[in-house]
Amino acid sequence: MAGPEREDAATRRAKLAEAITAHRRAGSQSAVYFGAETDDESPVVEYVDREITVEVGDAERDRLDALLADFHVFKIAQPATRKAPAGEIHISALADPKHTADFVDRLFLDVYDFEESYALAIVEP
Repeated sequence: MAGPEREDAATRRAKLAEAITAHRRAGSQSAVYFGAETDDESPVVEYVDREITVEVGDAERDRLDALLADFHVFKIAQPATRKAPAGEIHISALADPKHTADFVDRLFLDVYDFEESYALAIVEP
């Protein structure tokens, strides 16, 4: 049985930037969801109206904090995170689509610990 497809970072980030740009052009309040094409269940990253929502465990939260230190323009959105269920983090994404795409790709690599060649999926909710 064949495993999931593989993509390089440039391909994934271009797909992410295109989806984010299309979302913004449409003025959509509907979310865009990103995941990974894997044989297992993938975490899903939600993007809507310049906000990213992720679900993380304790170890992933520590890695998310480290990633946020590298991307200073992205901040944990309060009070949205305070009101959210445990483990759900809302991140303010007031950045251009390319920078946001870089951040989302790094979420999968650094926070969710996917391999460098994971394939990105734009998923239905």
